[in-house]
Amino acid sequence: MDSFKLAWNQLRERMRTGSWALNRLFSMVLDLRHTDTGLVVSSILIGIAVGLSIVVFHVVMLWFEAFFRFLFEETSAFPVIRFFALPLIGGFGGLAVGVLNASIFRDTDGDGLRTVVEAVHHRQGRLSGRLAVRSILNAALSISSGGGGGRESPTILLGSSLGSVIGQWMTLRPRQLRLLSASGAAAAIAGIFNAPLGGIVFAVEVIFGRVSLQTIIPVVLSSVMSTATARFFWGTNPILVKPASGTVEWVDYILLAIVGMLSGVGTVYFLRAFRRSQALVRRVLLGSSSIMKPALGGLLAGALVAIAPDLLETTYEPVNRAIRGEGLWWMAVVTLLLKPISAAITIGSGGEGGTFAPAVKFGALLGLCFGTVIGLALPESQPGLYALVCAASVLAGSYYAPLTGALVLFEISGNYELLLPLMFSAMFSVFIVNKVGIHTFNPNQRSLDVEPLSQHQP
Repeated sequence: MDSFKLAWNQLRERMRTGSWALNRLFSMVLDLRHTDTGLVVSSILIGIAVGLSIVVFHVVMLWFEAFFRFLFEETSAFPVIRFFALPLIGGFGGLAVGVLNASIFRDTDGDGLRTVVEAVHHRQGRLSGRLAVRSILNAALSISSGGGGGRESPTILLGSSLGSVIGQWMTLRPRQLRLLSASGAAAAIAGIFNAPLGGIVFAVEVIFGRVSLQTIIPVVLSSVMSTATARFFWGTNPILVKPASGTVEWVDYILLAIVGMLSGVGTVYFLRAFRRSQALVRRVLLGSSSIMKPALGGLLAGALVAIAPDLLETTYEPVNRAIRGEGLWWMAVVTLLLKPISAAITIGSGGEGGTFAPAVKFGALLGLCFGTVIGLALPESQPGLYALVCAASVLAGSYYAPLTGALVLFEISGNYELLLPLMFSAMFSVFIVNKVGIHTFNPNQRSLDVEPLSQHQP
């Protein structure tokens, strides 16, 4: 009994000491919050917080995915029921999102990346903390039940809102709030894709639209700490596999230029199909209630998944199969045609999701089709290489961000020999998109436009 009391008293003393040290740390941070040192410490804390939140989001995604898989297995004993099971599960997931939006998140509006960019540029970096909870629950429900959106846009909103909430709690100035909100978004991309460089460049190209020393320091610190936190739980295994051969000779750059231009054309189709499908979905569902819109969208998206299972965004396996040069070309073509429509149905109907991961999948399957055709004439060609390069190029064109597309795919594949080919092709894709003049998913696209070279005076 005496030993128990002694141990308890020691524990209480350690807790008291630890609590004092923690309070002291927070007091120091608050005292320094309006200085450059305070901004550095805040950026590190936000990176850790975003990394932890990404782990939580991943776990919630796995729970919902296991639940919907259980429903599918229980309701698909017969082939006919199996076909209708996916649309019904998609509708159920959409209905759950609609109920949450109409109740718990009734006064919480967020449109992913666009909301973040508007907050950074026009609302002093202020975002509600409820956006973080909404991003985790709604995105996990929508994507796991068969929705066509990707997980990166809700994650960006999650990270940015965390950065904003921490900054507001510390009563930081508007300039600091903007930096921390953008840093949280960069940390989200870095953590979820295990790509710190990609997260940094994403913040510069897509969120800020420009770079300066004041903006780059907190973005770098948050991205690095978020990636380190995520790696602590998940390890350093790359999300995507490496192509069978990563060696690129100088003559291959001719084909890489063609791949880049093809990616640009494919990106134009992706953007136009997405915009028109989204407008059509919103027009058709205009008279529906806010609860039923995501349910009807989930029903339609689930029906498309029943036709082409590779439309599911719960895994990167279709992309990895394309990089390995595997898969049926006709199924890849069907998925290519339907992918922007599936994403538009989910997002346009009020479901949660983004276009980052769908663009990567679209590009990988486009590269697989190109590699299959080239393989008929050049048996020694590398279909997997074209799949990875097309994925980067379509991502670059879709967001008008050539460095982001190249660096993210370079990092998540872990293939250092492919950085130059990825950047080379991505530039051609962005060039085609710019020439067509189509609006991309980058809210800062107009601020990035420059005059044609021929118009500059000598």
